[in-house]
Amino acid sequence: MVKKSLFISLMLWLSAMSMQAQNAVVPVGGTATGNGGTVTYTVGQIAVQTNSDGTASISEGVQQPYEISVVGVDEHPEITLNAVLFPNPTPRNVQLTIHNMQINGEVRIYDTNGKFLFSKKIEGENTALDLSHYAPATYYVNVYSGKQMLKSFKVVKMVQ
Repeated sequence: MVKKSLFISLMLWLSAMSMQAQNAVVPVGGTATGNGGTVTYTVGQIAVQTNSDGTASISEGVQQPYEISVVGVDEHPEITLNAVLFPNPTPRNVQLTIHNMQINGEVRIYDTNGKFLFSKKIEGENTALDLSHYAPATYYVNVYSGKQMLKSFKVVKMVQ
């Protein structure tokens, strides 16, 4: 009887170890319902499979997220830049405000792929940046003095 109980316990444990389920921690998801049916979706997964029948295609699974970070040593500790970018997120324009420092520099805007979009000379304490003609996405706003990047901001452009 003890051997039979031990054998059943071992089999249950082994079968539980071989079970697999989908598991993902995602930032957002939901269910969309329409005339053609219902679709449950998530955003931020890490693998993708695409199915197509010639007239329509659907990608299911995972998208690989990535984070761009700048890591380094502060080579110029004597420079203290107190700068603010607002509003963030924005539907159209952002305002770069630099306090307690006069710099003769420029602001350069890049997309998340690192593609240079435009630059603008810093106009004193307040510099307006027009993002209205760019698609809703995340952009990088970098403040430069000469060739030295002093500060980098991440700004989210929303739908107008």
